[in-house]
Amino acid sequence: MSKPKVGFYWCASCGGCEEAIVDLAEVILDVVEMVDIVFWPCAMDFKRADVEAMDDGEIDACFVNGAIRTSEQREMVGLLRRKAKLLVAFGSCSHMGGVPGLANLFTREGILETVYGDWAFSTTNPTHIRPQASTEVHEGTLELPTFDATVKTLDQVVETDYYLPGCSPPVSLIVDAVKAIVAGELPPRGSVLAPD
Repeated sequence: MSKPKVGFYWCASCGGCEEAIVDLAEVILDVVEMVDIVFWPCAMDFKRADVEAMDDGEIDACFVNGAIRTSEQREMVGLLRRKAKLLVAFGSCSHMGGVPGLANLFTREGILETVYGDWAFSTTNPTHIRPQASTEVHEGTLELPTFDATVKTLDQVVETDYYLPGCSPPVSLIVDAVKAIVAGELPPRGSVLAPD
């Protein structure tokens, strides 16, 4: 019997959730024995095209950390939703917005003005040039993701099956969640994968 296929994706966050996976240390060998990691661009050479080439529902579970702030993140979580049987909000940012969610206290315009305008403390930008979604350069068209008006949690963008809490989730919760997925012993959809 083939091992369940899992993926990991990083949106707007500090990287602590990715570090939590690395913090599994030698336990990661047990996890790798249980599952086949088919997408983890932070740690392995996977591309968007690799996911696009998969059949819908081919990934058994995908863990998404970080809040959603850009068009690229929205597109990727939409793609991962189609490709994964289960989508897990991995960590506080994905689950509830976390620290990136504090950006919702300010407008998109206010943030851009702070970063690229007169208030920019670390940027020399006297003409206040801002990134554009599309720019023509000698080599062709350069395209960048757009910066959304607000930060959203994973379940505000796509249907989310489970929530793995923590900033970052503790190793024990990660291992227990993977074991529950492998064993097919998950609680009802919409549950938080943590002890009472």
